[in-house]
Amino acid sequence: MWDTLKKAAQHPAVQFLRKLCGDPVQAYAVFLVMTCMYYYHEDWTWLYTIIAVFVSFVLMRFYDFVAKKGFLGSICYLVYLFAGLYGVNMLVTIGRTNYPIGFGVWFLTPQSVVDFSPIYTIAIYLLMIGFLTSAVYYFAKVRYRMTMQFLIMLIPLSLYAKEGAQMPALLVIILLASYFLLMVYCRQIRENKEVRRISSFHSGLSVAVYVAAFSILAAIIPKPAITADREFIDNAMAYSTISDVLMSAISMFTETTDNTGTISNSARTLYYANSPEALRLRTQTFTYYSEDDSWSVLESWDKPDQPYTAPMTYKPQTLLQAILDTAAEDADFAETYGLTEFAGETLPEQQENELYLYTWYGFRVLPSPTRTNALQSGAANVTISATNAFQANYRGAALTYYPDTYARSSSVLPVLEQLSQDDYSMLLLEASTIAEEAGNTEREELLDAAYDEAIDADLYHFRTLLDDWHSDAIDALAEEITEGLTSDIDKALAIERYFTEQGYLYDADYVKAEGENIEDFLTVSHRGVCYEFATAMTLLCRSAGLPTRFAQGYNMNQMYNATDRGGRETNYVIKERDAHAFPEVYISGYGWMSFEPTVASMDTEDGTAENQIVMQWGFVLLGLLLLTGGVYLLLPSIREKKFRKDITKMQPEACAAAMFCRMRKMRDLPDSTTVRELGEDSAKFFADAPLFAELDVILYGTGHTSTTERLSKGYVTWQEQRAAYEKEQRKLAREAKKARKGTNHELDGN
Repeated sequence: MWDTLKKAAQHPAVQFLRKLCGDPVQAYAVFLVMTCMYYYHEDWTWLYTIIAVFVSFVLMRFYDFVAKKGFLGSICYLVYLFAGLYGVNMLVTIGRTNYPIGFGVWFLTPQSVVDFSPIYTIAIYLLMIGFLTSAVYYFAKVRYRMTMQFLIMLIPLSLYAKEGAQMPALLVIILLASYFLLMVYCRQIRENKEVRRISSFHSGLSVAVYVAAFSILAAIIPKPAITADREFIDNAMAYSTISDVLMSAISMFTETTDNTGTISNSARTLYYANSPEALRLRTQTFTYYSEDDSWSVLESWDKPDQPYTAPMTYKPQTLLQAILDTAAEDADFAETYGLTEFAGETLPEQQENELYLYTWYGFRVLPSPTRTNALQSGAANVTISATNAFQANYRGAALTYYPDTYARSSSVLPVLEQLSQDDYSMLLLEASTIAEEAGNTEREELLDAAYDEAIDADLYHFRTLLDDWHSDAIDALAEEITEGLTSDIDKALAIERYFTEQGYLYDADYVKAEGENIEDFLTVSHRGVCYEFATAMTLLCRSAGLPTRFAQGYNMNQMYNATDRGGRETNYVIKERDAHAFPEVYISGYGWMSFEPTVASMDTEDGTAENQIVMQWGFVLLGLLLLTGGVYLLLPSIREKKFRKDITKMQPEACAAAMFCRMRKMRDLPDSTTVRELGEDSAKFFADAPLFAELDVILYGTGHTSTTERLSKGYVTWQEQRAAYEKEQRKLAREAKKARKGTNHELDGN
C-alpha cells in the first residue's frame, strides 16, 4: 500500500499539482483571496479560488524574477503595477455605466445593502489577487515578517466586520491553518550540532500534526460569551461625512426590499433613544408584493414628498370619544352602528408620549412610531410621507406619538370590536352631519379629517387589490382565520395570533429555495424571520378586507442608560441587528396601527450559533485526525503482515531479494550494505548465521538449495528477535538516562 502511494505520488499529474499549488506562500495568498471573494460573491467562490491558484502560480514566478533581477525587476514590477491598475480602472468605468453607484461607494457599503455587480466584483477580484499575492510574497520571501502576514490576514476579516457578519467557520479554520503552515515554512533554523535534522517526511508529518492540533483545540474549546460595549470603537470608525455620502448614494435601493434587508447580526449602534416604552419604529413602507418575494413602493404613499405640517394625526381616543358622544346624542345613529350600550361612555385618557432619538451618523431618515403626532425639535428641512416617515439631516430630534397599546386596553377594545371597514366611512360621514347640525364645529372637523383618512385607506386597499399579487391559498387561509369575525380589530388580532398558535418558528438560518415566496412560508416551511411574518400578515389582512401596508424599520427594545446624547439622557439603544419588519393595519375607529406577528426567536444558551458551528467543525477535524493517527499507527503492522504473506508466494530468488531489502531498511542501514554486513549487524540479537549465508548464495552465487518456506520462516524469526532486542535497548537507554539525572542531581546538591 505504501509503495503504491509512493508510486502514485510520482505520477506526472500529481507532480504537476504539487508544483502548481504546493508552495505554502502561494497557498496562503490563495486562501486570503478565497475568503475575500466569499464575502463578495459566495456562490462562485470555488471558481474564483481555482482561477486564483493558476494566477498566483504565475505571479509567484514573476515575483521570483523581480526579486532576482534587481533594478530590471523593479522596472518590470512597476509596469505590471500600472498595467494592472489601468485594467481595473477600465473595468470600473465599464461597470459604472450600468450600475447606479460608484465603485468606491460600492466597496465601502456592506454587500447586503447593494445589488450584485459582476463588473465591480471582477475588478475587486483582480485588486485582491494583485495586492495579496505581492504582499504575502514580500513578507515571506523577501523580508520575513510574520507580524505583517498576520495584519494581512485581518484584511478579509475586516470585510466581514464592516457588515457585522460572521466569517464561516470552515473559512476561519482554513485561514488560520494556512497562516501557521506559512510560519513553519518560513522558520529559520540555525546550524547546530545538537539539532538533529530529520527527513522531510517526518518534518511534514510533525507540522501537519501541529497545525491540526491547533485548529482542533481552537475550534472545540468553548468560547466565553463576552458582552462588550463597542460604542466608542464603532462610532470612532464611522465618520458622519462618509456615512452621509454612503446613505445618500444607496438611497435609490430603498425602492424595493426583500428579506436580505431585514437580517443583520451587527452590533453597531445606530441610535440612542429616550422613551417610556419599547417601540416598533418605521423608516419606510412598501405597498406592492411580487411573486419573486420582494416589496416595492407606491410613490404617493411610501416616499416622503411633502412639507412637514403639525399635527400629523388626530388623537385616536378623541376620535373614538367623538363617535360615542354622537351615539349618545342620536339614538338612531347608535342603534344603526351597534353602539347603544356604549353611548355616552367616557373613555380613559390616551397618553401622548415623547420619543427622543440621537445618532452619531446624521442619518437622513428618522425612525418614528405609527401614530406619530408632531416633530418637536432637532431637524431642519423635514419632509414626510402619508405614512409619517421623516426625512431630514439630523443628529438629535424629539417627536410625540400616541401609543398603540391604547387600542388593546380592556375599556377600548370592546368599542373597537363594534366597528368594521364595511360601514365605517358612512359612520363618520353621518356623525359629521350630526355634529354640523348641532353646531359642534370642533367635532365636525375631527370627524371630517378621520373620514378623509378612511377614504384614503379604502383607496389604498383598492389599489393593492387591483395591482398586487394574489394567492388562492392565502385567500382561503385568511377566510379560515377570520371566520365568524366582523370587526377590523378582531380580524387583525386573530391573524397576529395565528403564527404563535400554529407553531411557526423564527429561524434566522433558514435558507429559502429558489422561487420560494410567502405562499410557501404559510403552507410548507412555517419558518422565517420578521420579513416573512410581516409579509404574511400584510397579505392575510388585505385578503380579509383590511387596508394594510408593509413597514420596515427597527425594533427598539434593548435598554441602555446613557447620558449626554445631544445633551439628553437615553434609556434605549438601537443597533443594526434590531432592523425589523412589521405590518400596519387600518383599524376602524382608531386609524393606522402597528402589529407584531413575528414569533420570539429561540436563542441558545451555550454561545452563538456560529461558535457551535465552529465547534462542530472542530470535532469533525478531531475525528479525522484520530482516524488518520490510528491508521498511521496500525500501518506498519498491516504492511508487515502483508509482506510476510506476499513473500510466501514468491520464488526463493525474489523472496531473498525482498527480505534483504526490508531487513536492511528495518535496521536503518544504507543501500550499500552487503548481506555479510547485515549479518554482522544482526548478530547482536539473531544467532541464525546460516540464514545470511543462504541469502548470500542466492543473491550473489549459484546452485542454492533454499526454499521459500525456509527463508520466510527465518525472516519471521529475525523480525521477532529484532523487535525484542530494540525494545530492550530502549528500556536500557531510559534507565541509563534516569541514572544520569540522579547523579547530576546529587552533584548539584553537593
